[in-house]
Amino acid sequence: MWIYIVTGIVVLLVIWSIYDGFRKEKELLERAKRSFGLAPEEEMTPERYRSLSAFLESLPQQETDIDEITWNDLDMDRIFGELNHTCSAVGEEVLFAVLHRPEMSEDELVRREKLIDLFLHEEEARNKAGRALLRMGKMRRISVYDYMMRLHNVRKESNLRHYLMLLPYVAAIVLMVLGQISVGVGVFLGCALLNIATYMKRKGEIEPYLDVVSYIVRWLSSVERLADELSGVENETLASMLKDMKKDAAGFHSFVRLSGVLAQSAPNESMSELLMAYLRMLFHIDLIKFNRIFRTFEEHQDELNRLFRSTGTLDATRAVASYRKSRNVYCIPILRNDRGTILKAEGICHPLVSEPVANSITADRPVLLTGSNASGKSTFLKTLAVNAILAQTVHTVLADAYEASYFRILSSMALRDDLAKKESYYIVEIRSLKRIMDASEGQYPLLCFVDEVLRGTNTAERIAASSRILRYLAEKHALVFAATHDLELTSLLSDVYENYHFSEQVRDDIVVFDYRLKPGKANSRNALKLLKMMDYPKEITDSANTAVEQFLTTGEWQ
Repeated sequence: MWIYIVTGIVVLLVIWSIYDGFRKEKELLERAKRSFGLAPEEEMTPERYRSLSAFLESLPQQETDIDEITWNDLDMDRIFGELNHTCSAVGEEVLFAVLHRPEMSEDELVRREKLIDLFLHEEEARNKAGRALLRMGKMRRISVYDYMMRLHNVRKESNLRHYLMLLPYVAAIVLMVLGQISVGVGVFLGCALLNIATYMKRKGEIEPYLDVVSYIVRWLSSVERLADELSGVENETLASMLKDMKKDAAGFHSFVRLSGVLAQSAPNESMSELLMAYLRMLFHIDLIKFNRIFRTFEEHQDELNRLFRSTGTLDATRAVASYRKSRNVYCIPILRNDRGTILKAEGICHPLVSEPVANSITADRPVLLTGSNASGKSTFLKTLAVNAILAQTVHTVLADAYEASYFRILSSMALRDDLAKKESYYIVEIRSLKRIMDASEGQYPLLCFVDEVLRGTNTAERIAASSRILRYLAEKHALVFAATHDLELTSLLSDVYENYHFSEQVRDDIVVFDYRLKPGKANSRNALKLLKMMDYPKEITDSANTAVEQFLTTGEWQ
């Protein structure tokens, strides 16, 4: 009787598990279709950003990499968040690395463009790829690449102990078959409690590694299915990648089989997964499989690394295609490798501005940007800088048209005191500018953005030093975009810098900005008008206005 009941339960659970698997596959496909072209909804926390850097840090450092100052100046974490339409943890880490490493020639960008274009226009291919990548899922707390590289640090454990702990179950079944049901049940329950206790102890020791191994197994299982499902797609770049991926994945067949015994690192509340959770605790099947895979990892480390890059590249390029779909305006950049210094942009916008004002510019020599407070100078500099990075990384620019040289890109904009190093703002600023000057001596053309040169010191020394610094950079192999309030610089540097400005209008004591780039230098001021708008005491604003007029007339401060 017991045998029939148990057999019936097992059969029902198997049927339910198969049905549940089909249901989940259908849900994943629908999710892949539905989410393409929609902005990501998941929250990017500081902890997640830190975990994304492991793969980037493993790569050899290049001269042209986006440095920390520039990354922070341009708020590139938020830019990544906008672009992060990835479906998998592997894709996230690869995309994060891609945005840090501008390409300096067309080979890799052309390869990426072929994949982006495929996923943008071939619905069946992108949906199948999306389903396979969603099957892999994401990690919320840790880096897959980091822990994958640290698996060899886990204390090795023999499976003999786990096998021996299964013997009491066998004894319990024998006792029940022989009619000693109460004794058999007691032995079974005692063994179950002991196994659960030892399971929880060991799992607590290796949980992050177990999560990563579970993820890797699910990832490798999905890679095989992805390669099979996309094998008929006519795309030379994709076909070459899939061929290499199949070859690299071949060495992992032994532990990809029965991968469901490992815990799911992605949230999964299905009935089949709930059942597997109890089976793992009772029989340690995931710990046994976990201990068996180390040899495979050690033997195939190079293949695992290549699979990480190729899978991540597929996910990252599909994410870029989805990002393009989500934007009203974008273009594919034209990039020139003639060692020139030119930047042409028509209708260019900032990715993070919800209702941006598009501007256009053609610059083949340095640009000095003037204008009133809050008129749009800094935003325009960031617009050009961010899009220059996007052009040389994800081959996408938020503009009607974009043409530029291949550049090394640096900025000095959103600086602050460094309290940890006990350095004042001025010290931080001159260090930042010095790294740009050093980079101008490098082998690649430099595209640099400087906001308010030497704002951390007095007017006389600021104008004297900043004019020399900006002239020095202009005479190097650099295209400089600098914003300043010091109108004296427009005259001092007129022979080497083009002048552009932003301006505003005052209507009934209201300052109205149009955020339009205009040729020439600024001829208006609004700092005192803004004080008046903010209801500063009248005696302050009137007195200050009088002092300014006296200075402009006499050249002396009263």
